[in-house]
Amino acid sequence: MRLLFTLAGCMTALSLWSSPALAQSGDALWSVIQTRPHIVVVLRHGEVGPGDSTHFDASGRCQGERMLTPQGQQQARAVGQLFASKGLTPERVQVVASAMCRTRDTAQLAFGQTQTDPALREFLSGGGERMNEATDAAEGWIKRLRGDRPVILVTHLPNIDALTGEQPSYGEAVVAESAPDGALNVLGILPLR
Repeated sequence: MRLLFTLAGCMTALSLWSSPALAQSGDALWSVIQTRPHIVVVLRHGEVGPGDSTHFDASGRCQGERMLTPQGQQQARAVGQLFASKGLTPERVQVVASAMCRTRDTAQLAFGQTQTDPALREFLSGGGERMNEATDAAEGWIKRLRGDRPVILVTHLPNIDALTGEQPSYGEAVVAESAPDGALNVLGILPLR
């Protein structure tokens, strides 16, 4: 029994070590984004100030919403500069963001453009039933925009976790390949610094 447990533990460790999410380097992931079709970069918004992360002002005026801090604004600009330095200018990518101000502003500061969708807002903002709505909306955008131009999806940590099983920190993004049904196959975590 002890031998089987040890063998099973080694097999699990080996499969984690060799998984694509852990095997792809930053340079390899940039190459994938630049050259392969059906790529989605799932990006977390920049650093935000205090407040209720679930509040959503549907008017778009951001009243009561958590907003980007000056550091978060700088993070967003730096992301845009990094993508541009890799030849991934706004003309070469498709950007979609949650309509919550922190994600919309991150996308605008980084890429100068975005399509927004209120259904992509942080799913915790509407209770448990919102998780399916947010995930379905994200998969719908991914299906519609699938193609040669990478999709940049700017969203919230709980939504990223639901879509990819990953929890990137500020300064990281999840790189994935999209399936025809909008599901994502994670290829790795991309450092954005």
